[in-house]
Amino acid sequence: MDYVDDVRPAPTPVIEVRSSRERLAGLGKGKAGEVLDISVIGDSYSAGQDFYLNELTQRLAKDFGFAGPGYVGFNHGTALGGTNFKYTRSNKQYFGGDWDVSSLGQASPDSRTVTGQAGAYIEIDAKQTAVINASIGQAKLLYLGNGKTSEMRYRWTPSDTWQSLTMAGSGVQEVQLSVPTRDEWALKLEVVKGAPTLFGLWMANDRGGIRVSKLAASGAASADFYKSDSRWQAQWKAVISKIPADVYLIMLGGNDQGFGVKPKDYLENIKGLVRMVREVHPAASVNVILREDTTRSSAYPMSDYAQVLEPWARSQNVAYWSLQCTFGPDFKRYASDGPTPMIGPDKIHPIPGSGGRLIADYFYRLLVGEPPCGAASK
Repeated sequence: MDYVDDVRPAPTPVIEVRSSRERLAGLGKGKAGEVLDISVIGDSYSAGQDFYLNELTQRLAKDFGFAGPGYVGFNHGTALGGTNFKYTRSNKQYFGGDWDVSSLGQASPDSRTVTGQAGAYIEIDAKQTAVINASIGQAKLLYLGNGKTSEMRYRWTPSDTWQSLTMAGSGVQEVQLSVPTRDEWALKLEVVKGAPTLFGLWMANDRGGIRVSKLAASGAASADFYKSDSRWQAQWKAVISKIPADVYLIMLGGNDQGFGVKPKDYLENIKGLVRMVREVHPAASVNVILREDTTRSSAYPMSDYAQVLEPWARSQNVAYWSLQCTFGPDFKRYASDGPTPMIGPDKIHPIPGSGGRLIADYFYRLLVGEPPCGAASK
């Protein structure tokens, strides 16, 4: 297969793009306190923020203001991880001690939870820049109660006095943290007793602007974000309800392709996910996006997933988008060894400076109401 199917600009229902466009227009006029909360559900393309999500968030913040980091998941951190809010499970500076990291597919915002024993710690380091104000006006820890009492402690800088957190109850819970007095900080959370199961933090500042919550997991497929089990759904909706959202960008399917998931099964998972999102945030604009094809071997090209996803999305007034139109139809051309390389040598992920930049621009245009690839709204 040398080419994907013919790439058509995808017309989009006006109702799904108008909310973000109008809200951003308001932000651009400097409306005090106005916020656009954007939740990004996806796989490694989004979880690995350096591919495109950091650049997209920085660009939106520069043009419309920055309202805080949003969800800081203990699976993959924030949309601005690596630059302004540093956290990673792969570095003991930020994640150390006795932690049990769950498998994918948990009823969690980013598909995993972490359960710690006494002495286990998490650190998030904040750095302010001209575009990103790192001050925090609200902070809450989201956790899964097991009916027992656990205790954690935290401090915003090494010189601060430790403050205690008591964690009790069953099911999805939250506990408020005091806020730092400095714009730059190094939050450390440590388990004192018990074995708390954590989702992550939600944080905001006191300014208007955009707030991007990264709800993405490396290696995740559509089945990791939707289960038919009613208890799983109830827990997922309970924790998602604690993360404000005006816009959802849902980009799953790359790992479905890699795992050979049948398009009809992928569609059923997306249907379930969108239904849950709408039950929690009925006023949110919902966008489903398929990424571009690459030269890796697969049972189904992305166009096969598009053939089932697009008509369903149109019928449900869900905005459908495809990155294929911005990359172009010839995936050999933008392969790592092609004349215009935009995909890395793993044949999966975008090169941040070329393919990643293209994706960031695509999403920026989508959000500000400049339809990518000349797509017309209808």
